[in-house]
Parts: sequence; structure tokens; C-alpha cells
Amino acid sequence: MKKFSLLALAIVSAFSLSAQMSVVKEAERAMKGSKGAGEVIQIMTPAFNNPETQGLAQTWYIPGKASFNEFDHMLGLKQFNKLGADGPQKMGKLLVQGYEYFTKAFPLDSVADAKGKVKPKYSKDMVGTLAGHFSDYSNAGVDLYNAKDYVGAYEAWNIFCALPDNPAVKEALRKNGSLPHDSIFGEIAFNQALAAWQAEKLEEALAAFRKAKNFGYNKKQLYDYAIGVATGLKNQEAILELAEEALPLYGKEDPMYMGQIVNYYLQNKQFDKANSVIDAAIAQEPGNAQYYVIKGVLYENSEDPATKALAKDTYKKAMELDPTNAQAVYNYGRQICEEAYKLSDAAPSRQEEYNVYYTEKIKPLFEQAAGVLEQAYQLDPDNSDVLKFLENVYYNLNDEKMLNDVKKRMTY
Repeated sequence: MKKFSLLALAIVSAFSLSAQMSVVKEAERAMKGSKGAGEVIQIMTPAFNNPETQGLAQTWYIPGKASFNEFDHMLGLKQFNKLGADGPQKMGKLLVQGYEYFTKAFPLDSVADAKGKVKPKYSKDMVGTLAGHFSDYSNAGVDLYNAKDYVGAYEAWNIFCALPDNPAVKEALRKNGSLPHDSIFGEIAFNQALAAWQAEKLEEALAAFRKAKNFGYNKKQLYDYAIGVATGLKNQEAILELAEEALPLYGKEDPMYMGQIVNYYLQNKQFDKANSVIDAAIAQEPGNAQYYVIKGVLYENSEDPATKALAKDTYKKAMELDPTNAQAVYNYGRQICEEAYKLSDAAPSRQEEYNVYYTEKIKPLFEQAAGVLEQAYQLDPDNSDVLKFLENVYYNLNDEKMLNDVKKRMTY
């Protein structure tokens, strides 16, 4: 009875393997018969999860090859303007799909047999297929991006950049003269990062921006976008890293990088480091108004009252260097208001004494603040904080006309 059971089990196992192999063979016939990738995959699906067939390179090669075959058929239709509106997007998906199946087939096609010999059966064709469609991945990324399939675009461009990582594919590209310069990979990786950003995959976007940098792509927009992504991730270390790289390249035309660096040290309570960095920048560019704005912010965040008091004159210095610097003008006007508020808090309580004190000390400051803040509003009407200060200023000046004017501006 025991021998009979073992024999029966062997028969059932053989039957199961035979059934699954018939599925693989059927899918192969469909692929060779130019059936669509979807139909081939549907036939092959039972073999994907079966222990007897999921470890065969053939199981994954066939649907991959079917995907590239269908892409090639659609490419022919496209050349004769017979492709439907959704054709380019479908073609891009077929390329990504084909690559994914081939990626699973490659390691299985290099497994040693019982004699310890490796006899790849499909690798040569897969390498040739991928190398032959190399530039198609770049074009597919554009089509998918334009179709707002940002995840698909990211994947297509990711494959374009990753294909040369396969030594055999890289050699094939080199031989046929299709291996581009690193600058091309840098541009594609940058586009890949933008696609990931659009898809709200911020971690992937930041990684792609870094990949673009590694390929030598270092245009200003990369640093600006990458810092934006890092900000969205609240990754302060990445912001610092990017800002420090961008500073020697673009710091003279955009003080934002210096601001990011100083802000990092400010947030981490490293005031000495922050002051050292901005002082060095001012020494190199004493005419840069924005650096004085940043220095003023540092003064304001100091715990030393005497140091805090330096902020007002520093903002004034920035405004004098560049009267069109909205931040400088606003901060200077705000500081004047703060000075007036402090004097108001210290004003005598007796009405007669207060009237004299207000007229001689408080009112001139509010009048000065009004002029500066109005200038700030003209430079940056979108800064709602300017209007809040102006509202308070005109209230303290008992200027009903201008107070109503500010309230109207606040409703727009």
C-alpha cells in the first residue's frame, strides 16, 4: 500500500508538471502566432505561481517577448498614422511590461543544469531586444508624461537609465553606437524626477534628482526643484546638502541657497555656525542686500536683547542697498512698528502726559512705519502680513480713511 501511494503521488506530480508545461507551450504558440501580449499573459498566468514553472526562464521570457512584439506592431501602425489616440500610452506600457518580464527571466536563464553548466537559451535574444528598443524608452517616457501617466513615465525613463547597468546590454549599445553620453542620462533622470514629483512620489523624485546630479546634470532648476521636493519631505539634511552644492554655482544670482543653509543652522540652534556662514558671504559680497536680510533674521532670533536690537538697522542697511527688496522693506517697517509698540507699553498712564509722549515719541514712529510698509505693499501685494501691520498702524494714528482703505485691500 505504501509503494502504491508513492507511485500514485509521482503520477499526480508528473501530471501536474505536464499540465503546467502545456500552459507554457500554449502561451508560446500564441506569442509566435502574433497574439496580443494581454492574451499571452492570460494564458500564461497559471504558470506564474506554480512551483513547477515559475522558476523557468521560459515562463517569463514568453510574455516579455509578446509585449515587445505587440509594441513593434503598433510602431508600424504609428508610422502610417493608423494608431489610436491612446496608442502611444499603450506602447509605453508594453515597453515597461516587457522589461519587467525580461528582468525576471534573466537570472533564471543563467541557472546551472545538473552537470553544473550554464546554457542560456533566451538571454541573447533578450539583450538584443532591449538594446534595439533602448531609445524607445526615452520616447515612451515623453508619451506617457504627456498623457499624464506620470508613474508610467517615471518607470520608462528609469528603465532607460538602468539598461546600461546590464553589462551585456551596455556592450550591445556600445557596439551599435547607441550608448549616449552621460549628459543625456542626466537629462532623462531629471525628467524622471519631475514625473515622480508630479505623481507625488517625493522619495523617488529626490532619488532621481540625485541620480541626475551623478550623471553631471547640475543646472539651477535641478537644485531648485530638488530643494522643493526635500522641503515637502521635511528632509532638512537633504536641503542643506543641496543648498551647499548649489551655493558656489548659483549663489551670486540667487541668495536663496544661503538662506536655506542659514535656516538649517538656525533651526538646529547652531547660531555660531549660522553667523559664521552669513558673515563670510557678506565679506565676499558686501553689496548683496538679501544677505543682510538673512543677517537681520539671525539677530532677531538671538536670545541676547542687545543682539536682537541690531536687527532693525540691519534690515535698514538691506533696504538702502536694494530699495526693491520686498523682504528688506517689510522687515524694516515691521521693526519700526515693534519699536512703537514697546514705547506704547512704556507710556505714562496720565492722559496729559501720555498725549505729549504719544505726539513726541510714538506717533512719529507709526508715521514712519506707515510709509515704509506702504512701500513694502507696493513691492509685494501678496504679503498679507503687511496689511495686518498697516491696519494696526493706521488704527494707532487714528487715520480712519487709511484704515478703511487697508480693510478694503484685505478683502481683495
